[in-house]
Amino acid sequence: MQHFVLEQALNYLIDQGDADLSALNGKTLYFALEDLPLDVNFVCTNDRIFVTTDTSAGADVDIKLKSSVFLALFQGEDLTELLRQDKIIIHGDVKTAQLLVDLLQQIDIDFEEVLSKYTGDIIAHQVGKLAKNFKASDNPLEAIKNELTTLFVAPSESGLFKNKGS
Repeated sequence: MQHFVLEQALNYLIDQGDADLSALNGKTLYFALEDLPLDVNFVCTNDRIFVTTDTSAGADVDIKLKSSVFLALFQGEDLTELLRQDKIIIHGDVKTAQLLVDLLQQIDIDFEEVLSKYTGDIIAHQVGKLAKNFKASDNPLEAIKNELTTLFVAPSESGLFKNKGS
């Protein structure tokens, strides 16, 4: 199920961000997160990305990294520098990996605007504020975990409700 959600999300971002996927057409990328149970192939064809859990087929490039490093790539971190620091393990065609990173970095979506269609402006703005705080964090996943824990354990202490009048 998670691969279907990932596929839908990636293609939505590509469509909304008007990203050009043509350079990756015909490529298969094996992608694994070391700290989360994600182990998939991205099959790029017809300007779409299909996500499969059948990783037995050969890929043009194998990419393994931690989720925080993946988020860092979205934030514009340099692939070469992350490779130099051994934060990403790549086997195969490095150019294909660079094409994927370039694609992810050219996606520029106003998430607050998209979210506001489903939640309303106020909630979308609050989520956007939290996302900016997480993005600025050294460890975004840890920040998300901490904020969710605070929200569930002590909602009044959460960033969503701080400084709100009664």
